Amino acid sequence: MTSQAETNTTKAAIPPTWRRTLAVSLVGSLLLWLAQPPLGWWPLAWVGVVPWLVVARREAAFGRKDWLAVWLAGTAYWLAALWWVCLPHPLTPIGWLFLCAYLGCYPLAFVAIVRRCRRVPVWVVAPAAWVALEFVQAHLFSGFLMGAPSHSQIGRIWLIQVAWATGAYGVSGMLILMSSLLSEWRRLSSCIVLGMYVGLLFALSATVHERRHTRRHHNEQPTIALIQGDTRATWDPDPERHRRIMDRQVALSREALRQAQSEGMGLDLVVWPESMFRTPLITFGGGYNPPEGVDIATTNAAANTLNYLRGLSNELGAAMLVGIDRFDYLGAAAPDPEFQYDVYNSAALVSADGDLTAVYDKTHRVPFGEYIPLAEGMPALYYLTPMAGGLRPGAGPVAMPVETASGETVNFATNICYESVVPHVIRRHVRELTEAGAAPDVLVNVTNDAWFWGASELDMHLACDIFRAVETRTPMIVAANGGLSAVIDASGRVVEKGPRMAEHVIVARVPARPISGPSFYVRYGDWFAWCCLIVTAGAVMMCRRGVGIHGSGTEETDG
Repeated sequence: MTSQAETNTTKAAIPPTWRRTLAVSLVGSLLLWLAQPPLGWWPLAWVGVVPWLVVARREAAFGRKDWLAVWLAGTAYWLAALWWVCLPHPLTPIGWLFLCAYLGCYPLAFVAIVRRCRRVPVWVVAPAAWVALEFVQAHLFSGFLMGAPSHSQIGRIWLIQVAWATGAYGVSGMLILMSSLLSEWRRLSSCIVLGMYVGLLFALSATVHERRHTRRHHNEQPTIALIQGDTRATWDPDPERHRRIMDRQVALSREALRQAQSEGMGLDLVVWPESMFRTPLITFGGGYNPPEGVDIATTNAAANTLNYLRGLSNELGAAMLVGIDRFDYLGAAAPDPEFQYDVYNSAALVSADGDLTAVYDKTHRVPFGEYIPLAEGMPALYYLTPMAGGLRPGAGPVAMPVETASGETVNFATNICYESVVPHVIRRHVRELTEAGAAPDVLVNVTNDAWFWGASELDMHLACDIFRAVETRTPMIVAANGGLSAVIDASGRVVEKGPRMAEHVIVARVPARPISGPSFYVRYGDWFAWCCLIVTAGAVMMCRRGVGIHGSGTEETDG
């Protein structure tokens, strides 16, 4: 019988596995981070998950410290990728830590699923599990899907066309499939599948190249002007600052008109970024006629905003789409005397004749940025934050028709800020408008990314916009305070892009939308992600009695 002393000596001679687990997992986090902005070394995304798969498929027992090591490595990735969350306010670093700690649970869950399902080929379970977890991440706690592996591939136009059918999830699945095959390259079956997969990628490239050159498009191409200011965002209200912002936005709009005229074009639409029209749009129960009993100051303020918009659109001779705060007056109906208005983050469309024709209220709010969860029943929570009461959600998407100089009508559909980060939000907008007979010809994202001081958030947000254009097969224009404003065609190619942290005007013809009806993704939604979720759940159920490669259980220790 082996003595206790000999047993202790043997254990001491074996180095702790959790340190190797942490080191290997951190390599995976580093590879994925290098693939994302600011460096953007995109080929690394094809192999970035290999270290995590090596950890997941090892035969040695997994202890509690190993699981902790995997979670720490996943959290480290998000801490590095989302460091810019610290910039808007002195309190946001606290939210940054909690957000990254939460997001770090997804790599941990990925490793746990792949490890439990080691009887299933890794090239089946790993892509399915990753996509399933991305899908959950996009929905849970209102959803957040920046920094996904797929977003590193926006420059590979031929590859991201897959999103037309599967959403961005399909591109992430392709990347994880490659990592899965490479992680077991010594197995003959993996080599065969790898060869078939590479051949499929080349075939996809050739097919997409051919379709891009034969696709029919609408003839109408409206001329738009994107007015990119460079106003630093702040929580402090300052009337003089508001006036300076308005003056600069007006000056840039006039510059856009002169630029268009010098190129022999007329402007059809001028777009201002989120919240850059600093005078609020005041409504009364959603309407514009003040009821009896409203004080004269409120009535005049409401009229002044409409008159300003009318005068500016008449001067420019073009419709205007402006990011604006909408204050809906409640008066005696207000549940709290401290809050006389319901406030919305909105975009207002004014025709070239000066008529207010459409208003869209943001439907998908950012928790802790635009509202405090559970604060509706406890308004006092807002006194602990820079927010004054939070923002209300809008009713739904709104079609914004603009008549062009040629007499044609082009339907624009606006989304605001981080609504474009979540795939199903934009897909729902397009689907609902299409079903209502007002299919959008152009998507518009108005955003204020000056909160992030030119950090990599700008690139990550733009990557989301590119995928939304591909998924819906609809061009998208982006008007961003602080950058990056852009014109994106329906294939995801960035036709024009503004600088970061600088004033800029983009005058361009919007690439026409293909004549093909709604995309497969718009029609059928997240079918691919649901399939991956079902496959993952099925694999876990199959392997619930053990995690050994050949069906035998593997002991899990305390490490």
